[in-house]
Amino acid sequence: MNSIRRDSGSIVLGWLTKLMVVMLLVGVVLFDVVAVGVSRMSAADDANTAAQAAAEEWQHSHDVQLAYNAAVEAIPNPAEHVLVRGFAISSDGSAHLLLRRETTTLVAYRIGALKKYTTVTAHGEAPAPTQ
Repeated sequence: MNSIRRDSGSIVLGWLTKLMVVMLLVGVVLFDVVAVGVSRMSAADDANTAAQAAAEEWQHSHDVQLAYNAAVEAIPNPAEHVLVRGFAISSDGSAHLLLRRETTTLVAYRIGALKKYTTVTAHGEAPAPTQ
């Protein structure tokens, strides 16, 4: 009778251990997915903010370099940067730019095949400010 109790306890312990490992793996995957999703949303907001700063600076100075510098300075996150080739001021004074953000996750950015999913490129636009 004692051996039956000990066996059932080890079966339950083994099952709980497997369950905990699976839950841990699912948690890590969910964290990475949420981190990339939040990164995409905040990068889009930051890109629009940077474009707005560029459009305002363009209205004052009509200097593309100063407008680009204003866009770069408007970005609060050090993991983000405005792409030079993606920056443009239209003839009507509206600003368009591409912002790239590197997302640090628990696992995905460390694995070569998954690293591409942690790089987010967001498009920002801002109309010319009205006076």
